Amino acid sequence: MRSFPFVQTSVFTDDRYAFSGNQLATFWDYESNARLSFDEMQGITREMNYSETTFAFPPVMQDCVSKVRIFTPAREIPFAGHPTLGTAFVLRSKMLIKADHAALELGIGRTEVDFITEDMVRMVQNPPEFLGEVEETKKVLSAIGLTEKAVSDDHPMQFVSTGFPFLIIPLKSLPAVQKAAPNPVAIARALEGQASRAVLIFSTGTVHGESNAHARMFAPDVGVLEDPATGSAAGPLGAYLEHHHVLPTHVNGEIMTVEQGYEMHRPSRLLVQMARDKRKGKILVSGKVRLTADGVFYLKSPRKQQSTQPQVQDPPPVWRTSR
Repeated sequence: MRSFPFVQTSVFTDDRYAFSGNQLATFWDYESNARLSFDEMQGITREMNYSETTFAFPPVMQDCVSKVRIFTPAREIPFAGHPTLGTAFVLRSKMLIKADHAALELGIGRTEVDFITEDMVRMVQNPPEFLGEVEETKKVLSAIGLTEKAVSDDHPMQFVSTGFPFLIIPLKSLPAVQKAAPNPVAIARALEGQASRAVLIFSTGTVHGESNAHARMFAPDVGVLEDPATGSAAGPLGAYLEHHHVLPTHVNGEIMTVEQGYEMHRPSRLLVQMARDKRKGKILVSGKVRLTADGVFYLKSPRKQQSTQPQVQDPPPVWRTSR
């Protein structure tokens, strides 16, 4: 029996709730993780059954403190928000990061993180890419259980990416967002051949008056029917809100607050800001991280099999990007 230390966190937590944020399991020990195959990492991720599980390794890229592989229950992906913040928090708690600023090596490349306070972590996302708009809306809306009456006519349904593309759909009201009922098969069919099969719906009607948007995110194509908090989608949403002037009183560059996860009973609070300093053009996504468990995962040793066949290497990850 082999043992692998891991830490469980909740990311993008909201202090007003005892149970909030998006759960994450991080396998942080480089030496132990070196003994894991691709299939074993994927199997552990399914066993943990969170939106994502991460595995840390020594970096390959210069100036990065760690290489991080991110898995959903369905596949490995190149980039995700709450795994980046949660993993950075864990690596710092284990003294693998000692400074207030660091860079992680992700599938999309070098990604910077800042430690604002003891429990507040910020990531720097790529400048937004505004991709195609969706004109044939009925199929997409039907796939998430809505009609065209629910959609705001003021702004487009558009794919936006800061590393991973999302179809952003503006809705007229908070009840419309709450009413959505995603159908994973229908979503896959409706968005076949598009830039992404991940959908984010939002309204400017919110649960809390301080919030700027109430959001839900569906990504069944990567094994996540709905996510409690999606940092990789909050960045594109923030860029969308500013680009299309969705918030009448918002001043460009100010922090925007996104609430998510309420329909899953995991209220989450995500902070988004369009950088105006030396990082101008990039997106800053911040959130609080809470330690929830520190433990060991036990895994049976693989059976030794005699074979004349050549050894099969780990399959390459299946990644969908905006490029």
